Amino acid sequence: MHRRRKADRVEEKAGDFVFYEIQTGRPGALDALWRFYGEVCAAQEGSAYSPGWHFGVYPDREELAEHLAAGEVVCALCGERIAGAAVLTARDDPMYADAAWRISAEAEEVSTVHLFAVHPDFRGTGVSGALVESLLAAARRNGKRLARLDVVTGNLPAERLYQKHSFLFCEERKVYYEDTGEICVRLYERELT
Repeated sequence: MHRRRKADRVEEKAGDFVFYEIQTGRPGALDALWRFYGEVCAAQEGSAYSPGWHFGVYPDREELAEHLAAGEVVCALCGERIAGAAVLTARDDPMYADAAWRISAEAEEVSTVHLFAVHPDFRGTGVSGALVESLLAAARRNGKRLARLDVVTGNLPAERLYQKHSFLFCEERKVYYEDTGEICVRLYERELT
């Protein structure tokens, strides 16, 4: 993976994909990201492996804008299109503070992955694995020891992806989300050393 820093983003190249962390002030970034998640959510309807997101609730446009402003969005581009995207927060998710994590860590030592998605037009191209590696590299650059995430139980392709990239299963638990109600999720973490 080739990496270079530009004025408004960190850019990495892997094959045909360019990864970058969107920073504030990037014209059209929110609209493009909103369109991307709208298309992802529309395509997941009826899918056996859907994360169960409800566009407009999760993801929420205002929340995406906040993540953009904080520089927490990482996108994979193919040409001008967003092929994949995720949010990487620089803290542990407080909802899982009491989880049975394998590795003990303070909240500020953890990055948490949210809203990981690959556009249906780019599935099977390798963008998901490259996006995971880009997220892990960003967490390392931010001085984090661990990356953590949750996966809706039954989303087997997502679980296989994270396991392939050395994420370890920690526990399964029920959680409540506004858009889905109570669901089961599986928690994973990966050490970044």
